[in-house]
Amino acid sequence: MTATRLSPPTVPGYTWRALCLDDAPALHQLELDCEPADGGTDLSTVEQYREKLQGAGQRLTTDTLCAADSAGRLAASAWVTCDVHLRHEYRFFLDGRVHSEYRGRGLGSFVLQWMETRARRILTAQKEDRPSVLRLDFYDRSDDALDLFERHGFRFAFAEDEMMRDLSLPMPAVQLPDGMSLVTWGSQRASLFFNVYQDAFREGPGFPHWSEEVWVHNLTGGASFRPELSLLMLQGAEPVGFAACHVETEGAQDPAEVGWIAELGVRPAWRRRGLGSAVLNEVMRRFQAEGLLWAALAVNIDSDSALGLYQRLGFERWKRRTSYQKAVGSHPLRDGESP
Repeated sequence: MTATRLSPPTVPGYTWRALCLDDAPALHQLELDCEPADGGTDLSTVEQYREKLQGAGQRLTTDTLCAADSAGRLAASAWVTCDVHLRHEYRFFLDGRVHSEYRGRGLGSFVLQWMETRARRILTAQKEDRPSVLRLDFYDRSDDALDLFERHGFRFAFAEDEMMRDLSLPMPAVQLPDGMSLVTWGSQRASLFFNVYQDAFREGPGFPHWSEEVWVHNLTGGASFRPELSLLMLQGAEPVGFAACHVETEGAQDPAEVGWIAELGVRPAWRRRGLGSAVLNEVMRRFQAEGLLWAALAVNIDSDSALGLYQRLGFERWKRRTSYQKAVGSHPLRDGESP
């Protein structure tokens, strides 16, 4: 059976085409126009959008789409990216926008279908057979948008609050408990970090049950991982807590401003002894020594105990990020389907 090719809806005065470098101002303006209803992004300047477009290279011509008029204004945009650093799955991020003036005309459904079809096309070219997932990650969306996602088979996966802490403010008086010591990340200690990670999170919802090799690669494979800022807490020779940290180098207004605590955990048997506070406080102290201006982390909205810890140490809620996801197979596109 032959599938129907995607046919873009007609938008008078607009042409469907791939994004280009000159679209940076229009792409930024589209985000600003959508922000009241849809929330913002991590990008806040035209230059950041230009850098993102430049970074896509040749993939701009295949993995993006927009509806543009003769003056370069955008009625809609679509962008598909694949996280190539992960070993356990192919993870596709779908980023689509429709200007509020052009909603209710089928553009949102078309953009979503185009992104999914394009992701499936990319998937057919991958050599390894891995689970694959399509993700729609966003800070806010209208109820109409959420209904659209669900009609296309996407389901709520998680929501987490991103929290920030101004490192120019005084640090709390938190002491390292007696008998505890801290060491930094090293390949020879990777198994110790992994053991604490497993024990700290395996009972939580959505625990991925990764192997040590996959976890280490996913955590440290990117350029932003900072081993000298990632700490393991020891009681003698026994590992009891850890923090894994990154300094973002993409999408930040100043790459030297924000330190991210990607993961922070304490083994259940060692909780309620102030160990989490001690590790986090030391991480922030080292962030300060690096000249970073902000500490940031994300906490699941259902994790009341972790939220309380972060608030006591001066973190404040910044944004709530939600993820809708859809699993896809690794089979080729059916005859007739087109990205």
